[in-house]
Amino acid sequence: MDIALVTSSAFPGKDWSDRDTPLLRACLEEQGCGTRILDWDDCADVDWTAFDLVAVQSPWSMWLKLDQFREWVESLHSQGVRLANPYQIILGGMSKEYLPLIEQHGARTIPTTVVRPGESLGTVAAEAIDGAERDFGERAVVVKPISSGGTLGAARVTDERELVAKLADFDRAGVTACVQPYISSIDSLGEHGIIMIDDEFSHAITKDAILAAGRAGTQFHPNARAGYASHSEDRADIDATYEAYLKTVPVHPVSVRLDFLRHPTTGRLLLLEVESVAPVKFFHLYPAAVARYARSLIAVAAERRLVRP
Repeated sequence: MDIALVTSSAFPGKDWSDRDTPLLRACLEEQGCGTRILDWDDCADVDWTAFDLVAVQSPWSMWLKLDQFREWVESLHSQGVRLANPYQIILGGMSKEYLPLIEQHGARTIPTTVVRPGESLGTVAAEAIDGAERDFGERAVVVKPISSGGTLGAARVTDERELVAKLADFDRAGVTACVQPYISSIDSLGEHGIIMIDDEFSHAITKDAILAAGRAGTQFHPNARAGYASHSEDRADIDATYEAYLKTVPVHPVSVRLDFLRHPTTGRLLLLEVESVAPVKFFHLYPAAVARYARSLIAVAAERRLVRP
């Protein structure tokens, strides 16, 4: 059995790193799999159909080459290559336009305003800032491209005119943006990542805020640590959120990461995003999870047939 583990020829930031793939590769090879680590953006001579499975691990240059990455994924799909996550999950996860859809299915989410080129930016900015203060007690929002990873292109904004200026930059570039309230609880409680494998809760991590006022240091999962301070309602909220997500996609993923923040008043979990293209799983914090994910990939690869589009 041969499995390709896909990364990038370079990452978007100098502090970005992939700690999962070496651990996953070692685990797969211990279980008798042949593996190759390949760059999606430097692969002209690769025959992807030769692999039983192509696992998309850290293709993070994609956020700077969205059209090229989409074409690569579609090319593999057209050749019948089996992907993890599946083709539909990868493409759907490239744009945060899924967030309002998940909310429509009953999940608690951080309100997300999608701003397309040509919209009335002054009205959008005023409503976003006012809504953040009304619903979360602070006149602060985060603005970023609708298709982005980490904090690429993201900014915390507290002034309406500054928000208009940021949105105007995206508008001139023809880029769809999104605006979300800045949830102040992240500054003290962090962001919680819930890793799902085969539709089940696997493990959880907490990481520090990146856009907190005055913060310096790494922009890539700062101070990621195992676990989180759980509340009694959390498991029900996580399950409900995942079920809502599944209602928005045509197939089930092998693994996703649900990223949550806590409501500053109620303490309930609010979905920030679903990382489904190539979620970091923090295997160095949970060694047992590496074997769990490896078994999932082997099960998918064992079907040993091309996926006909």
